[in-house]
Amino acid sequence: MNDHKMTLYEVKSAVFDLLSNLNDEQPLEDNLAKFKEMFMNQFDIMDAEILLYENNRFVPLNNSDAAQKNSSSGHEAYTKDHPIFNVSFMSHASGREYEFADDSLIIRDIHLAPLGALLFKASEKWHAFALTDHLKDLKRVFGTFISQAVKMHELSVKEKTYRHLFEVAELFNSTMESDVILEGLLEAVTESYPAYDVSLLLSNEQKGKTNEYRLFDYANERASAIDAFLSGDLTIENASDISSVLMNAPIRGRQGIYGVLQITAPGDTEFTVTHKSFIRSIANAAGSALENASLYDQSHRLVDDLRLVNEASRKLNSNLELDEMIAFLKDQFLHAFRPNEIAFVFYDEKCDYSISRSSTSFFTNDAGKTFIETVSLRLRGGEEAIFDVNTKICTEDVENFKSIVALPIRNGGEMIGFIVLMHQKEYFFSFDSFKLMRSLIGHSSLAISNIMLRDQLQELVNKDHLTKLFTRSYLDEIVTSSMDNEESGIFLLMDVDNFKLVNDSYGHTTGDLVLQQIASFILTKVGERGIASRWGGEEIAIFVPSATIEEGVDLARQLGEGIPAATDPQVTVSIGLAGWSPEDGKSYKELFQSTDQALYHAKNYGKNRFVLHGAASAINCR
Repeated sequence: MNDHKMTLYEVKSAVFDLLSNLNDEQPLEDNLAKFKEMFMNQFDIMDAEILLYENNRFVPLNNSDAAQKNSSSGHEAYTKDHPIFNVSFMSHASGREYEFADDSLIIRDIHLAPLGALLFKASEKWHAFALTDHLKDLKRVFGTFISQAVKMHELSVKEKTYRHLFEVAELFNSTMESDVILEGLLEAVTESYPAYDVSLLLSNEQKGKTNEYRLFDYANERASAIDAFLSGDLTIENASDISSVLMNAPIRGRQGIYGVLQITAPGDTEFTVTHKSFIRSIANAAGSALENASLYDQSHRLVDDLRLVNEASRKLNSNLELDEMIAFLKDQFLHAFRPNEIAFVFYDEKCDYSISRSSTSFFTNDAGKTFIETVSLRLRGGEEAIFDVNTKICTEDVENFKSIVALPIRNGGEMIGFIVLMHQKEYFFSFDSFKLMRSLIGHSSLAISNIMLRDQLQELVNKDHLTKLFTRSYLDEIVTSSMDNEESGIFLLMDVDNFKLVNDSYGHTTGDLVLQQIASFILTKVGERGIASRWGGEEIAIFVPSATIEEGVDLARQLGEGIPAATDPQVTVSIGLAGWSPEDGKSYKELFQSTDQALYHAKNYGKNRFVLHGAASAINCR
């Protein structure tokens, strides 16, 4: 056996030992470093370097796929046609990372596909060996080792990748929380590719979820991201303007695409098939999990929505007053949609609006009223509804309200009012929430209209047609109820002096007008504090609960002094006044009799005066 054959035998033995010791726990760099050391020892090589063939390029070992990047350490990558692999060029190579090399050896697999290359400074022993027929066998042995080492590395990488995928999929399948899924996706990809930037572009806002995302914006996203989102296919863009390579993986479920997982790598990165497969798999797994979580949330939301609609329908069919109905709706809207502010607005016959007392306090100030006017103009201008998630409609005091919903309350085709909900955050109200609001208002509109119609009919029954004061029967109910509840108060009976003379002198039409003038003046003085009713003919009764005798006397004086100036032709009035408290033990009949006696004394004392029951004398109104 000659020396060269012995050298080949020793190399084969050494390679066999290396193959026997290959395991997936050792990094590929370590195994190839041992191979390089063996090669250098066998042929007395002083300096050498191994390059692996990846993505149609020869890449330095410490820049290979095992390091998750391609050429960021400053070493140059070479194509298979690079002149450095031309032996005649070696002696002229200078100014390069491998200027020491004057020879190279291309290592191929059994199909002659390149696996890697050895760059080295040749020794005399190598020159002598390279001229023999044993060189071909050496290349085959080297090819066997590199092929096995690379395959074992790839299997190890795949095994770790699939284990990681399994762990992530296990996490995805164990939760119905969108934030856990999204954070798990980000963590898994970031851990796998720590040198890259990872972003989530989501099509729907995740309120209260992870903050590590931004909403997908068609107007500003890169074309590759839009293409991935629309097509559902993974896209890669060499973005020279930002010196980066972008991989866009759609987060896809069975029913739709929920966003894009975007990975930004250095500009010279080439994503391998393994990279693409892993990213595609984990993005699809996240998409399916996110879809399941969304469907789970949606099912619970639908149950809550149905419960809300059923409760609302049950309440709407009950015999509520309008204020009770609005208060109920306010509670339901606050609980279901969590607005910062809410208002109920109603129009009267003259198209003037009033803001319900159930509205939040914001709408009692000028800024809130200005905003109501703006919404009213839009709805009365023809908009069917307002759904602004990033509104530009604001005044100086309401510029912080970004999300706004306004829905009309209709009676048939006529808008009788509207509801407004506002929140300071953008995109706070979802479209599903908007649809539910519209459904609730649709159900409520008929009930509200019926209540308002019922109130109008009741008002016709409870009020005198001529004076618009309440009827005697309605006043009887109110006073009786107040006395049953042991409330104190005052009671006034008023009679228009010489009213028959007015009718005889000016006619009954003028007499009716005088009664209307008196009633209008009384309402300005009594307001919402009490009840004024037409007792009969030209007699008017006034009831003010919880008022003191002193307040009753003051009211009687204002009426006696003001009515002559408020009527044309001028008339005066006589007034009887009485008070009661729970300690008096009076009945309503006794209270009326006391007041009627006081009125009788006022007329007997010369009219145009008022008398307090039990007082020593009448008080002249002049």
